[in-house]
Amino acid sequence: MDFNIRPISKVCAATGESLVAGSECWSVLVEENGKIVRHDYSSEAWTGPPEAAVGYWKCQAPAESGTQPQLIDPDSLFEYFVQLCESPNTVEQDYQYVLALLLLRKRRLILEQTIEIDDRSAMRLNGSGGEGPFDVEERELTEPQILELQDQLFGGTAQAAA
Repeated sequence: MDFNIRPISKVCAATGESLVAGSECWSVLVEENGKIVRHDYSSEAWTGPPEAAVGYWKCQAPAESGTQPQLIDPDSLFEYFVQLCESPNTVEQDYQYVLALLLLRKRRLILEQTIEIDDRSAMRLNGSGGEGPFDVEERELTEPQILELQDQLFGGTAQAAA
């Protein structure tokens, strides 16, 4: 089973305060809505792992690099997109749609045609390597919703993905 866990956060999940570069902190994995999610805590705010923790560990808050965020590999995005297509659920349809748009933009997916699924508009897509077809229902998302989904998918690197 593959997990797509985001990198360490820049803020404490308990206090909302910035994690100080180089400081000791704690990370914990928990299941939320059927997904494994990472939360990071400053040492001062850490009270131990929640009862339902999948795992936890001590780590160090990374130093600010001052460099451009690393670009996300379209093939890695495509692998995650395929995983979402294999077992779609209502919550993940928004993620699937946003990934499809990003992969179209990166030319890793090709729009073959627009179709109807249950009286809703959808895209029939093929991978640039001949994968597919993939049918993705179009979603009515606002720009802020899309940016929020990108931040959730990429751990705050939405600008690098776009």
